[in-house]
Amino acid sequence: MAFQHPGGGEVVILKLKDYLERRGHEVKLFDKWSDKVTDYDIVHEFSLLEWEVWKDYKDLGLPLVLTPTAWPRNDLKSLLKNRLKNIYEKHNLTKFLKYPDVITPTTSLEKDRLRKLYRIPQSHFNIVPNGVDLPVANKGENTFTAKYGLSDYLLYVGSIAENKNLLGAIEVANRSGNKLIVIGDVKVGHEDYFNKCKNLQSENIHFIGRLQEGEELLTDAYRAAKCLLVLSDFETCSLVAMEAGAVGTPVLLTKYGGTKEVFKNYVNYVDPLDLDSVLNELNNLKSGDDLRQFILANYTWNVIAEKLENIYKKLIK
Repeated sequence: MAFQHPGGGEVVILKLKDYLERRGHEVKLFDKWSDKVTDYDIVHEFSLLEWEVWKDYKDLGLPLVLTPTAWPRNDLKSLLKNRLKNIYEKHNLTKFLKYPDVITPTTSLEKDRLRKLYRIPQSHFNIVPNGVDLPVANKGENTFTAKYGLSDYLLYVGSIAENKNLLGAIEVANRSGNKLIVIGDVKVGHEDYFNKCKNLQSENIHFIGRLQEGEELLTDAYRAAKCLLVLSDFETCSLVAMEAGAVGTPVLLTKYGGTKEVFKNYVNYVDPLDLDSVLNELNNLKSGDDLRQFILANYTWNVIAEKLENIYKKLIK
């Protein structure tokens, strides 16, 4: 269902395609109705959902790279359930995870969760984080401020869904007296949650809707913000935190998931359910300029595409 409700996963696919093409490679988004996999040198899957076709790729002699985009549960119940499925079901995800030649999670924590649940050998993994574009230079007048008359606000960017905790961001804004700008649209199936958020709307809360990734208006929305709030239940490798950091905007970021591995000590980490601690961190924001320098030195898309290119080269003989 990729591209039916575009989000971070689709941004990753399109950016990697773009930057691999810039490096001289031909990259095609596969169309199962018209394309033949045997016309390609390598297949890269970006989901765990269509695992039943992986064996077909290998039977055809094609190298297979998998970016799982997953944060599997590792509690005892989940582990036991998966072990039983592996014993009694002939076809299941665990058995088919032997087919990818390389699995590319975004962090080592994501890798460890996958290894524990699916018992995948360490040698199958290669960490490939997400990235950002080099931001367009600041041209003076901020286009977002000029259009909406807003600046020095708290910012939420992303799909509106319960696990992203927009309700928490709204409460932080209302309790702190800050404006909150919400950029994004409701994720299918989360309409009731969206209505709860709208019911808490005050004159300080502004719903802008979705802005296209990479467009000047979104970049300037990051630039004009006091800080970005990412109060999700967890994040594997937050794209929006990278985008905000790339223009020097401080980030308040959930401590759950792989965030500390990616952002080191350059952001403020919070428990998204402890709003008192979020409010405290809001008054002690870390340097946006230090964050910008760190992001641009380590996480541009060209750097990430080069990592992936090296993986492909080793598989294509």
